[in-house]
Amino acid sequence: MNIWLIQTGEPLPLNDKVKKMRTAFLADKLIERGHSVLWWANGFDHQLKKWVIRDDGLCRLKDGLSLYIIRGTGYKRNVSLERILGNRKLARKFRRLAPTMPKPDIIIASLPVHDLAYEAAVFASMHNIPLVVDIRDEWPDIFLTVVPKSLRRLARALFRHDFWMTRKAMQSAVAILAMMDSLLDWGLGYAKRKRTWKDRVFYLGAPKMSDVVTENEKCRKMGELLKDKFVVTFIGSFVRNNDPSVLVKCAGELRDKGICFVLAGDGELLEEIRSKSSSLSNVLMPGWLNAYESAYLLKHSHLGICPTSQARNAFPNKVFSYLSAGLPVVSAFEGELKEFLEKHHAGFYYPYSSADALTECIRKLHDDPVLYRDVSENAKKVFACQMLETDMIYAEYARHIEKVCLGNGFAVID
Repeated sequence: MNIWLIQTGEPLPLNDKVKKMRTAFLADKLIERGHSVLWWANGFDHQLKKWVIRDDGLCRLKDGLSLYIIRGTGYKRNVSLERILGNRKLARKFRRLAPTMPKPDIIIASLPVHDLAYEAAVFASMHNIPLVVDIRDEWPDIFLTVVPKSLRRLARALFRHDFWMTRKAMQSAVAILAMMDSLLDWGLGYAKRKRTWKDRVFYLGAPKMSDVVTENEKCRKMGELLKDKFVVTFIGSFVRNNDPSVLVKCAGELRDKGICFVLAGDGELLEEIRSKSSSLSNVLMPGWLNAYESAYLLKHSHLGICPTSQARNAFPNKVFSYLSAGLPVVSAFEGELKEFLEKHHAGFYYPYSSADALTECIRKLHDDPVLYRDVSENAKKVFACQMLETDMIYAEYARHIEKVCLGNGFAVID
């Protein structure tokens, strides 16, 4: 089959140092099964906030996989007018360019962004192509979380066209997929229908941790600094809704315990957090890590932290990476992740507003070797037994797409 993937927020797999995410893993599995993939992508790297490909156009990466770069607008903050306008621009370009390409047999559109998912729905409806929507986040509902409660009714009115686009995309999809159950239920709510066999949850997952981890100079420096330390790690973007500065407070409380805190990543809060931690010798900030460097850090870590600055139900990428390395997860996310960690005894929940509670979780796991061993073993077991490895997840995802494409029925936008 000829399959279109529409996803503009993930790193592009331009070399083997790039940390692959959901779309890249899925593309690999679809190609392995004999299909050809066209990935509609943005040349702007969402994580690093920089351009990696500046020009619009078709780019062939390898046999079976091509990128169609549609240049949007760069932005410095995840929540910003520049990003919203950039998404509008991407959607307009897709509307113009899609008819110039050979028609696909099926389209898989990621949400976010809803603008592009809607344009994919319109195109699919016009050409009798089955559309699958893969939900990663609740757009545009998430816009309301950054608005004071007193203004949310007004904000919903201002973004009414965005809510309409999401509803139309969901209603036109022959299958809705998601990376956790609550997101699937949210999408089906927009579609105003019940779950069928075509609607499924596929966790984000992580690659199996290799016994051999490639080293470079940055890895060697980290290794020297982390030697004989109990290492508490955060890997991710330094942004408001995942603000890791709570770990700086913990580091201050635990500075005499032989515990080292590694905050790896980049983002709008980088300089603010660097300033807060400047007087703490037990805080290491190595910057953004590539795939090899992240694997090295995880292999030398003891705990993985998932902070958030507000009450949220999410299941971040980093959870699976932590579990793949056998790291107990300490998380402030409510809902499914909290239930998952409690069910499998693979980590602990702490209230997002309580640095003291997070400090106590870290202290407890550091001070009790038997407890730490048991929770770490549970982390390893749950990763191995719960289909959390990308190789298994996306092989099944690819098979499911084949079944959906061979199924019957198309939805049409009025």
